[in-house]
Amino acid sequence: MRINISSSITALMFSALLATVGCTGTSSEYGHVTGTVTINGSPVQDAVVTFAPAEGGRSATAVTQADGSYELNYTPGVKAAKLGSNTVRITTYIAPELDDNNRVVSPGTPERLPPEYSSGKEKTVEVEPGENTFDFVVEADKEKYPPPRQ
Repeated sequence: MRINISSSITALMFSALLATVGCTGTSSEYGHVTGTVTINGSPVQDAVVTFAPAEGGRSATAVTQADGSYELNYTPGVKAAKLGSNTVRITTYIAPELDDNNRVVSPGTPERLPPEYSSGKEKTVEVEPGENTFDFVVEADKEKYPPPRQ
């Protein structure tokens, strides 16, 4: 029986690489982050959640699902955020889209959350190694921030 040493070493190195990267892509630099966003008891769908590291570097982002849930993405294949203090911004605003003649092609979406969430100036969290859950329960003036249409 003949064994190809080169192929065996390559396979072993590839297996070690996969084990190091893992399924979520987390390492000692990142923490896995999930949570929900609600306003006045209703889930917020299609909100963009951004965690910006206080020490600088790449932000992690997610878009909320119909139930208000989110899972942050740091880079493709890495579902995490940088460890440490992160400034959180949550926004539902989408700018109107104009064509080449400045005609409105899409009206966009108005902001449905108060400025302390959409500006990111007030909310900071501490991302730790492992699993992190950050739920954002927004209570706001129902006249100014009505619940989303179903």
